[in-house]
Amino acid sequence: MATTELIKKVLYTGVGVVTTTADKVKTKVEEIQNQNEDVQTEGKKIVDEFMGDMKDRRQNVEGKFKSIVDKVLNQFDLPNRTEAEALNAKVAELEEKLAAKKKTVKRTVRKAVNKVAETK
Repeated sequence: MATTELIKKVLYTGVGVVTTTADKVKTKVEEIQNQNEDVQTEGKKIVDEFMGDMKDRRQNVEGKFKSIVDKVLNQFDLPNRTEAEALNAKVAELEEKLAAKKKTVKRTVRKAVNKVAETK
């Protein structure tokens, strides 16, 4: 139950960030219109500022969300991406070793069968 609440909080925080930023942009545009400044130049500045803020805030929200997901994975004792990749690498390594052993066993059995056939 606590995990669901944490996820909701992160999502609501993200929505709040977007709303706050949109309000700031609206306020700034209204200020520019009232001051009769060069709208194109100021507009570019606003958009650049807005995009920079959104990038920073998105990274912040993503970091929080990743942290929550990591906590959930730990609660359920599930491996994270790094652990899963390590396990996959280990399985691949063991499969290679097993394939090599099978080849060795096949050769050994084939030689033994040939020797038995020669002695008959």
